[in-house]
Amino acid sequence: MAKLFSMQRKIRFSHCDPAGIVYFVHFFDMINGCVEDWFAEAVGVSSQELLIKRRVGFPIVNTRCEFFRPCHLSDILVLDLRIAALGRSSIEFAIGGRVGAEHKFQAHHKVAMMSLDTLKSVAIDDELRSKMREFVAASDDE
Repeated sequence: MAKLFSMQRKIRFSHCDPAGIVYFVHFFDMINGCVEDWFAEAVGVSSQELLIKRRVGFPIVNTRCEFFRPCHLSDILVLDLRIAALGRSSIEFAIGGRVGAEHKFQAHHKVAMMSLDTLKSVAIDDELRSKMREFVAASDDE
C-alpha cells in the first residue's frame, strides 16, 4: 500500500464566493500548495532548494478535478495525496479533498521536471525518485 501524504487547510473568507462556498479556482491553488508541501515534508526538498539551488522546476502539464460536494466557510479541508503515475520526468498526483468523512473532490495533477536554464524536461534523479516511490499507488488503490 502506498504512503499517503495529508495536510489540512482551513477554508477562509478569501476562498469563498458571496454564498460562502469555495470558488473552484481556489481548489487548484490548494492542490498546488499540497504538492509543494509534499516536496518539502515528504521528499525533503523545499521549493527554494529546487528552484534556486538545483535550478529545476515542476510546471503543470495537466490538471483536472471532479467536484462532488461544495466546501464552505470555516470547513477544515483535508487534502490526501498519492502518486498515480511516476514517469521519467513526470509525476501524476491523485489528490482527494474531504471534510471529515465527506469526499469533496478528486483531482489529478500532472507535473514534469524541467531545467530552468534550458527549459527542457530532465529525468527525476534517483535520490528524489527513491523517496517518491513510497507514495506511488498500486493501480487498484484508486
